[in-house]
Amino acid sequence: MRRLKPFIERGIANGIFVDDSPVITLWRSKAKDPQHEKVIKDLGGLKNEVAQNFVTDTVLVDLSAILRKKRYSAHLDVWEVNHRTVGAAKGNPRPACFLIGQAVIEDDGGATMDTAIFRMALWDDDTALADDVEADGHYFASVTTRSLEQEILDLAVLSGLTTFTPETFDHGDRAELLHEMFDVTDIADLDGNYSKTPTDYRLVEAMVSFSGVQNSKAGNQFGKMLLKDDSTMTMEAIESGENLLLNALTSTAIVSRFGKYSRILALCTVRDAGEYGLSANIETAVGIVVVEPPKAESTTTKNEDDAADYFSTGTTNQPLTVIGDDDDTDSDSTDTSADTPAKEEDEPKEVVAEGDDGVTPEATSDSDDDDGDWDDWD
Repeated sequence: MRRLKPFIERGIANGIFVDDSPVITLWRSKAKDPQHEKVIKDLGGLKNEVAQNFVTDTVLVDLSAILRKKRYSAHLDVWEVNHRTVGAAKGNPRPACFLIGQAVIEDDGGATMDTAIFRMALWDDDTALADDVEADGHYFASVTTRSLEQEILDLAVLSGLTTFTPETFDHGDRAELLHEMFDVTDIADLDGNYSKTPTDYRLVEAMVSFSGVQNSKAGNQFGKMLLKDDSTMTMEAIESGENLLLNALTSTAIVSRFGKYSRILALCTVRDAGEYGLSANIETAVGIVVVEPPKAESTTTKNEDDAADYFSTGTTNQPLTVIGDDDDTDSDSTDTSADTPAKEEDEPKEVVAEGDDGVTPEATSDSDDDDGDWDDWD
């Protein structure tokens, strides 16, 4: 307590916590961590001052990082939860969990910001914090972010302090928020209008022409959708024979919600897949007219592929469970599943957190792993 007291007082003064209980809880959790069990025993057990100082050191490592960050209270409406393992293809697997939804941020005085779309990436041990987080759930959590001025809030957890507590909170309509933030882009206008960053989204309103679950050569499951809108269903397009479908990959959770002929608002990133044409990665989708997909046979859920990885890597994908079917899957679209050239890119980029002196040191698992997380961008 002697060593921790100045840090506790600083945290209270900065509004990060209101008393010493979070730090005490953090100390106790470090003391009970199985990874530290042998070290603590070798140092004489927790009754020994040397062992106590070791535990305190581990707390100070996390606490010093926490005190550099601004704490915010967030009311979260979670739209999508995506647990994955990234980096396995390069022999460096890391557990990760990606959330996207809408958030209302509350300051210390209780004033709230306007509703905004947020995304959050949890890495390594922090992924366990989201074990009980479900899509369509409402949660209260203490979070941090580098800036509240971003169009898409990039939220991060405060290691040791963040928990997702279910709550009842009146969030706005998802479709209205998407329309407020983005203009709907015709599929015919997406070619050349590619995303420049992982948060450079395009909003598409389209009909589902095909929706299904596939698995890669590595055994990872992912969802695939073919989308059409008014710009692709014209007589000129039909007569020209051009392929104007939007070939998109997404999570298995999203394809399981929307069957063929559903009309959806799809928030996606778009890229050029070379000889395979236009490709998209659907981050979230809101149903305008929902047609339930037929019940799929029970399968074991595995780690989901990222759409950008699918279009840029050489994994051989074969259909596993078809949720919807469409003649267009044979006649209007090119099957990239077996012919994409090999290129492994599912490792997240190295990330950095800002230090006390404004220099960005090499990141660790405690830092805001905030980019290269959802896609790898050339």
